[in-house]
Amino acid sequence: MATNMIEHRGIVQRIEGGQALVAMETAGCSSCGQGASCGVGKMAAGRPATLLTIPVSADIRAGDFVLIGLPESKLTLSALLGYLFPAFAMLVGAWLGASLEGSDGGTALGAIVGFLGALAIARIAIGLVPGLLPAPRLIPISNQSTAFPKEHHHD
Repeated sequence: MATNMIEHRGIVQRIEGGQALVAMETAGCSSCGQGASCGVGKMAAGRPATLLTIPVSADIRAGDFVLIGLPESKLTLSALLGYLFPAFAMLVGAWLGASLEGSDGGTALGAIVGFLGALAIARIAIGLVPGLLPAPRLIPISNQSTAFPKEHHHD
């Protein structure tokens, strides 16, 4: 079974202590197939490149063009754990606070406790379950050029 990957192009700036500093082009993010739903494009906020520090294997050197890949399935799971779970826990906490206390203060306190509890549970789950948080992979690109390749979306 093949795993779908979300990939972005970049160039390795330097390697230090088993970590590669990769400049990832973000100017073309709005033209790829992910469009407005891409978190990398939103984080870039119009900057021409984003710098990432990623663990590197021995066969990648400074100046190499690479693809930065994340498995789609793990990215979806971590988004659910990081966004949906705390929001749901906040609503449940607000409901419990309103049920037990019967006041706006109780509702607010329940929401805060639910939200912070969900963040703590998510943090513990990420520490206990290996592979839950997706780790980006560097994939060498064989045909190297002197400029960033542009991503294009064709209909």
